Amino acid sequence: MIKKLIRHGNSKVLVIDKALLQAAGLDEDTALFQITIDPSGGLVIQSMKTDNDSLHKKAFREVLEENDVLMKRLAER
Repeated sequence: MIKKLIRHGNSKVLVIDKALLQAAGLDEDTALFQITIDPSGGLVIQSMKTDNDSLHKKAFREVLEENDVLMKRLAER
């Protein structure tokens, strides 16, 4: 598959189609990628599956609950 970089603000992005993510078994909201520069000038893009996604979500919810008042005050600013 050949893709072009497109402009997004001051950056360039590589758009990965939803169908491609689904075919790879990746969740579009939580997919992580490791990008490595090959010495010959190429890029290696590898998806990373985390076994502890539920742990991260649980920890995030706990932080939000513990800091509920602070988060609401920040949201009002």
